[in-house]
Amino acid sequence: MFFSCSDITEHEEIVEKEEKIVDWKNLDLSKDWIAGSRNSIGVNSDNLAFGLSNIYQLLDLYSIGIVYRGKLITEDYFVGNKESLYQTYSVTKSVLSALYGHIIDKNILTDESLKIGDIITIEDETKSSITINHLLTMTSGIGDDISYIQKSNPISYILNKDLIFDPGTWWQYTSAGTHLLSGIFTKITNQSAEEYAKQYFFPELGITNFLWQKDISGNSNGGYGLQLRLRDMLKFGHLFLQDGKTANGQILSSKWTNRSTDKLVNFSSTFGYGYLWWINISNGQPIYYAVGYGGQYIIVDESRALVIAVTSSAGSSAQYRNQLLDLIFSNLINSFDKISS
Repeated sequence: MFFSCSDITEHEEIVEKEEKIVDWKNLDLSKDWIAGSRNSIGVNSDNLAFGLSNIYQLLDLYSIGIVYRGKLITEDYFVGNKESLYQTYSVTKSVLSALYGHIIDKNILTDESLKIGDIITIEDETKSSITINHLLTMTSGIGDDISYIQKSNPISYILNKDLIFDPGTWWQYTSAGTHLLSGIFTKITNQSAEEYAKQYFFPELGITNFLWQKDISGNSNGGYGLQLRLRDMLKFGHLFLQDGKTANGQILSSKWTNRSTDKLVNFSSTFGYGYLWWINISNGQPIYYAVGYGGQYIIVDESRALVIAVTSSAGSSAQYRNQLLDLIFSNLINSFDKISS
């Protein structure tokens, strides 16, 4: 069944010229979204309708939500509804990154330069020299291996494998590395990432309904185990748009949100990687996004005060994902005016 917030009356679609402007930099993210219109000022409604109609034809699409200038203007479901929990896969990594920012801001962890050998016992000197920074930027040398979750001791399994390069000398995408990051998080805080998020982080975003897979040792799956509602994916993205704050105060420091979404690892002049975020420079403006297997996305464009979240079938094809991203980056994003500086 198809549910859409666009299924409203023609009267409600009229541009609300006198509508109250939302202070999108200071939203109370613990509250529900304010509904907006696709005909709002700053939206090229024809271009948006064209882009969405093409996206809706993609068979592997589950849901899509768009928040522009603090208002939810699109929320469409093809599989599930607004209460459905979607498997975000590697979007999990970006959430784990934010939790590290939180414990650094709270002085639970000094900073990300700390060596993991100072936290857990590692006999190998090279592996011991891996830092939190290396794991956040995927420059640790730990190879990609998603079978760790099935092992009797996942952290030992990951650490017993040979490094594929010396820490800090190269880049390699690795879910095993981020699961090690989760295990270290548990060691530092005496709570799993799930437990910590539930107590200290998610309540600030009004996130109460989520699931986070654990390994046999109780560590939250740091590579791909988090399930969220579409609306809550949008809230997480909007936290970064708001420089880490909400109306009730600072959740993450702006230093952390800026650092983690900066192009710290350069793949090219327009493409790179931050602290478990992907960064794309489009028309001179950075757009950063969390990416999950099969076509799960949280995309943030600060120049437009725009957040887009998408969920998809895990079995989606590469062709689907390429078409989806092309439509988002070439059409959807350009349907929104940039904000004045």
